[in-house]
Amino acid sequence: MLATAPASLLVRNVPWRSGVAGTIWNGEVGVAGGSKLEWQLAPLRSLTSLGLAADWKATGPDTDLGGRALVHLGGRTVLDHVSGAADASLLQAIQPDLPFTCQLVMQVEMARIAVRGGSQMMDGKVTTDPGSCRPKAGGGPTAVPALLLTAEHVGPRTTIRLTPATQRRQVLLDAVLGEDGTLDLGMSKDGAAALPFVGLPGGARIQGKM
Repeated sequence: MLATAPASLLVRNVPWRSGVAGTIWNGEVGVAGGSKLEWQLAPLRSLTSLGLAADWKATGPDTDLGGRALVHLGGRTVLDHVSGAADASLLQAIQPDLPFTCQLVMQVEMARIAVRGGSQMMDGKVTTDPGSCRPKAGGGPTAVPALLLTAEHVGPRTTIRLTPATQRRQVLLDAVLGEDGTLDLGMSKDGAAALPFVGLPGGARIQGKM
């Protein structure tokens, strides 16, 4: 059934999807902005991991990103060995509720990302080239310098920091992600000045859940 079932059963119709082809076993989905995501199920890993395991690759303008994925029946998704370059338009597929859009290129080196149930965590880093971002609600673009995002998983939580790539002691944004998905995020005064499109004042902290 997996070999013949259409890939559209796996990827629902969402605003960022520009097209879908192939099967659940070996398929691809287009991402608004010109990139596409392809996957190939890994049957042996699926059996030993009690979930759907796949090797995947995203390609397109300024994008050449790949890794391994495991989706459990309860919805928990684990991405391992995520590495390569990605256009920021892919953020809309990963986190469509972000209040801003960006035009920049990211260099991704994430050992693991686990979300949606179970023990949630992140471990690795993302660096960006200089670019620009603008709020979805309207407003002009803001020039953004090269940035560095680091995520370090220690014990039951992940500590996340966003800094300028050339000034790594100047924290713009920090967050703590608990294994239960709780997220405590704070914006510094420097961050509010550099990232006004996020919509948070300096010194603000918000709590939520992934």
